[in-house]
Amino acid sequence: MMEQIHKLNNSMPKALLDTNIIIHRENSVVSNYNIGCLYRWLDKLHYTKIIHPYTVREIEKYKDKFVRENLLAKLSAYEHIKVVSAPSEDFLKNFINTDKTENDKIDNSLLFYVYSGRADLLITEDKRLISKAESIGIKDKVLSINRFIEKATGANPTLVDYKMLAVKKELFGNIDLSVPFFDTFKKDYKKFAYWFNKKSEEEVYICKDDKNNILGFLYLKIEGENESYDNITPQFNRKQRLKVGTFKVLSTGFRLGERFIKIIFDNATQYGVGEIYLTMFENREELQILSDLLLHWGFFKFGEKKTQDGEETVFVKKIGCYDSSLSVQENFPNILYNKQKFVLPIYSKYHTTLLPDSKLNTENEDDFLGKEPHKYALQKIYISWTSERDIKKGDIILFYRIGEHGSNKKYSSVITSLGIITNIVFNFKSKEEFLGHCQNRTVFPLEDLDKFAANLKRLMVVKFIYTKSLTKRLTLGFLWDNEIICSREGPRPFTKITDAQFNIILKESQTNINFL
Repeated sequence: MMEQIHKLNNSMPKALLDTNIIIHRENSVVSNYNIGCLYRWLDKLHYTKIIHPYTVREIEKYKDKFVRENLLAKLSAYEHIKVVSAPSEDFLKNFINTDKTENDKIDNSLLFYVYSGRADLLITEDKRLISKAESIGIKDKVLSINRFIEKATGANPTLVDYKMLAVKKELFGNIDLSVPFFDTFKKDYKKFAYWFNKKSEEEVYICKDDKNNILGFLYLKIEGENESYDNITPQFNRKQRLKVGTFKVLSTGFRLGERFIKIIFDNATQYGVGEIYLTMFENREELQILSDLLLHWGFFKFGEKKTQDGEETVFVKKIGCYDSSLSVQENFPNILYNKQKFVLPIYSKYHTTLLPDSKLNTENEDDFLGKEPHKYALQKIYISWTSERDIKKGDIILFYRIGEHGSNKKYSSVITSLGIITNIVFNFKSKEEFLGHCQNRTVFPLEDLDKFAANLKRLMVVKFIYTKSLTKRLTLGFLWDNEIICSREGPRPFTKITDAQFNIILKESQTNINFL
């Protein structure tokens, strides 16, 4: 899959588009604002957009004559499949115990078209279809809108439209409420414009591209113990909370959703709240994507909120406690102290791009620039050839930036950042498995990853969450003087340090982290 969308070539790859994609694109009422980005990438990569006869039949069944005729009139812009082969018996055996309906037959026909190599990709928002593709080993050929954009962006950085993306704080009153970005809010909430204008003097986190288009929007509010939650069922107990009042991110392939999640977590830990919560409808695919993002980072569905606009789902994230039944990622930013601690060196040419200074707070504006998705990701990838394998989920890593060679190295090499390991993967069975774990979260381009894959037995992928930059950066000389690293040497990959040594580093770097 990564090779398929890596670069332009002379052949014309084919993308089979599910009916839900066609409806999103051609309907007069926009229901998914990521669809425009999808089509721009399909055109940039010279994909032929094809549709299955089943799509035509489904649209012909629409009861609304105006919608039906409008959609059918636009289907001439697509290449129609003329020859449809019935799925083979061997193929159908994969679903003999699950398929029962006519829709299952349609799904199988779409999947078989890709499975048999007649199309390079199938793009769909149908989760069941994506799940079935994974079960038969073609998950990299059956993608959601967001997943395709993510892969296309990472594989083709020179084709990215944005010169830069910036996440910063802005006053409500300086933001143009009339732009299409806010249309979904206005549709879902009758008094959104009134609420927005009342907030004119308050600050919000906003992401724009270099053309001033809004791509992400986040409003946060601290609520005290006496806040009323009468319209939420079940009832909240008394506790200080961080409310995510408004949150929306368009699909760009840059993992902006993770960047905003990091902002939410940083605010929660800074203000010492007991919970984070937000309420949202789940009546559109783009909202389902946001819901999945929240669940991925440890939010859970708590209950419902009844308003004049309808019933919203209440999502909650607990802060200040650790649930051992959840993953390290789902627990974050809750971090356990009683874990192994390592120093991990990284060359200066890779350090800045993998670990940009993303310390976010409510007092300083922060910009995140560049065309590389890994810069915006909260979870990142470190690729290692070390023989060290005694590394576990939840272990703590201190990143050490390797400075210049020579006498200056003592001062130019510094401890810069802290991360938490979420997973370690090695003993890869294939290059595809290795590439699948990298997922646009590493500094290395595909050409380098291909070279690395020539020696799969030595490779180890370390997945970690970038947690915090140290307030004061400690030099190699400091590590020598305090006998943390052997004198006249630098740390080797995954140099283990003691709790006492780790505490010295945190104290002298003036860095505060609320471990549990």
